[in-house]
Amino acid sequence: MLPQGEASYGTAIVTGGGYGIGRAACRTLAADGWSVMVVDRDGSRAGETVSVVRAAGGLAQPVVGDVTDPATADAAVRAANESFGRVTGLVTCAALRHVGRITDITVEQWDETLRVILYGAFNFCKAVVPEMIAAGGGSIVNVSSPHAFGRRGMVAYSAAKAAVNALTICLAADHVDDHIRVNTVLPGFTVTGMTEHYPAERLQKAGLASVAGRPGAPEDAARLIGFLMSTAGETFTGGMFGNLPLAGNH
Repeated sequence: MLPQGEASYGTAIVTGGGYGIGRAACRTLAADGWSVMVVDRDGSRAGETVSVVRAAGGLAQPVVGDVTDPATADAAVRAANESFGRVTGLVTCAALRHVGRITDITVEQWDETLRVILYGAFNFCKAVVPEMIAAGGGSIVNVSSPHAFGRRGMVAYSAAKAAVNALTICLAADHVDDHIRVNTVLPGFTVTGMTEHYPAERLQKAGLASVAGRPGAPEDAARLIGFLMSTAGETFTGGMFGNLPLAGNH
């Protein structure tokens, strides 16, 4: 961890930063020297993440708002500029999941899933890209899922994550000359707010089916995000890093 007040990379915005992979990403980025804007619709969760980062000597500020609202993205950029400086990093973790086939999913659930996962990523990418162009470059990591390639009973979630993959590739192609790298991370089965309530037997089964022999932890994904956001990952763009839809990614 760098001394208080010193940042080696710049300012990063993390959506869904109040828990799970988002919180782990905030901790990892702050330890690497980023100043972090923690975006979450739950103010108490955002505040908890900020407290954790600051307690470790990092720099962080909360931004409370709904990622589906472009105004939240604009507010996060303004707050970053006021607190730490121009945004050169973005991690989009905000997500939700409605389980069901197309005959089960309501129009409202479909819309909510697409708005949080896809529109949320779009809103924040649209807000930060001009900042990164002005800064001479930057790094965006969109958190996707192996379910983006399709899974039974996940029609809305899978469609939204597949769209995020396509958004990532388009942004990477459009902004290579701006030195903005854009990648996706596809964590395998990870114990987060979406899955921690599963019965112990299901968690154990998922772990035994994984390549590591255990379920993923948020920190596993955060370390990969940290690499892609760092200078060590500066030659990678348009990539998908993580798990393909193999056994254990359920």
